[in-house]
Amino acid sequence: MKEASCGSRGVAKRETLFATRQMFSKQRDAARREGHSEMRIGGTTLVFLLMTALVCGCGLFEPRVPEKPGSGGVPWIPPVEPESVLVNIENSLEGKVIGNYVQCFDTSFVFHPDPADSFELSATNPPVYDNWDLGVEETVTQTILDGAASLRLTFTRRDTTIYVGADECFLYYKYELQVIFKVGGSKFFYGLVDYQLLREGGFWSICMWIDKKDPDYPDHDSWGYFKGTKR
Repeated sequence: MKEASCGSRGVAKRETLFATRQMFSKQRDAARREGHSEMRIGGTTLVFLLMTALVCGCGLFEPRVPEKPGSGGVPWIPPVEPESVLVNIENSLEGKVIGNYVQCFDTSFVFHPDPADSFELSATNPPVYDNWDLGVEETVTQTILDGAASLRLTFTRRDTTIYVGADECFLYYKYELQVIFKVGGSKFFYGLVDYQLLREGGFWSICMWIDKKDPDYPDHDSWGYFKGTKR
């Protein structure tokens, strides 16, 4: 509970300013009697003025409005629109806040890699993409965040959003993911995503992610491939 409202602090402010004016008036008169053309302010007076400014600043010491729990100061947009989910994914990865990232996905979430990525990685690790649910997504993404000094993700729309009823839709985007690794070096990942989203309680979340290699960048790995190497 606040100890004083802005209204009560306004009364204190007026009283303090009145006392300050009286002090200055006395110092001015004293300076004139001593024949000085200007008034000098001593250290004690300066401290008093600073304290006056701090006390009179209504709300200066009031607590800040807290961020969303678990956000780590990273912006969070209530996902009342499907596209807001992608903005939250970008912010959560760049801010390295796994809690916000996980909130972008439905508990029924499943991930499907590009067939070429699955074929390549399954040659040495056959079950790498099997049963990829939200728990696997969280663990793999946390591993990526732990090894990254920083990340930058950009989504670009490549097709129209398709709605299936009022509470289901599909988003079609391109992505560019840059990862700067703690051990040194950086790498770009390019690809396409088909996201299926569901709306529950007024908020959208991703229930299915179909990842594809980007034909415009045939020599670059996809995000889905990168995730597969971290499982």
